[in-house]
Amino acid sequence: MNIFNEVGALAISTRLQRLSDQFRKDGVLIYQHNGINFEPKWFPVIYALHAKEALGIMELSEEIGYAHPSTISLLKELEKEGLVESFKDGRDERKRMVRLSGKAKALVEQMQPVWGKIRKTAEQIIDNANNLLQAMDETEYQLNKEGFFERYKRMENEETNAAIRIVDYTPEYAQAFYDLNYAWISETYEVEPEDEKTLSNPETYYLKDGGAILIALYGDEPVGTCALKRNGDVVEMSKMTVSKSMRGKKIGDLLGNAVIEKARELGASKVILYSNRRGSAAGINLYKKLGFEEVPLTGHNFKRADIKMELGLIPS
Repeated sequence: MNIFNEVGALAISTRLQRLSDQFRKDGVLIYQHNGINFEPKWFPVIYALHAKEALGIMELSEEIGYAHPSTISLLKELEKEGLVESFKDGRDERKRMVRLSGKAKALVEQMQPVWGKIRKTAEQIIDNANNLLQAMDETEYQLNKEGFFERYKRMENEETNAAIRIVDYTPEYAQAFYDLNYAWISETYEVEPEDEKTLSNPETYYLKDGGAILIALYGDEPVGTCALKRNGDVVEMSKMTVSKSMRGKKIGDLLGNAVIEKARELGASKVILYSNRRGSAAGINLYKKLGFEEVPLTGHNFKRADIKMELGLIPS
């Protein structure tokens, strides 16, 4: 047992590659033993065209389960070897079709008895309690349901969400509120006097009139903020940000939903916000997902604001 056997699923790609390399290497030896000049990597294309006679490039890619560029690369190699030929589809001249050449058909006839013996040999190898083909079918089924990367992102988000807490502002978070917001504003825009006013004294600006500030904590570390400034039964949502290192983990979604619920608790009938189409495109997409709609741009204090959105609230 080597290091890659010990680490289990972490090395699944490495072990599959190692297994594939062993089968391919022995496959070359088998073909050479039978006096056949054939590369195992050609097998998917050759066999698919033998079974289907002729296929379009996209159809062939789907049959063999390869990406389109990989299929094209193999076809170029096989054309160079004189084993496949292309032609125009009689029903659609824009569509390129491929088929086996006469040379390839003769080669397939020569290889078929060898393929029969390869099949029996492989069946001996996988004839055990943990049948490899069955395991591959099950694994491919799982990947078709949800890809490896998609699963990784989902699990990462689930772990992050489990570690995130949304809490009400207390004075101990004053510096974090300033730093997190100053960072994103200065990254994209000019920090305006109104920003300094709100960031330097959030308790007076937001809380004095019955508003609220929410802080997203990852463990005990502040990683996001959002504030509500109250004006009667309307609240303005602002200073919504997530630290750069934690973006892409759906923390904005958690904050957005939490702040809307907070607005309901405050008895607000409507939430408004101001943003910038270019600098905050991702934020605007989130606001739309939360149910905000664009309204005429009025009543703002920031030069960068070029869009106003609002969300009507139904009491919970």
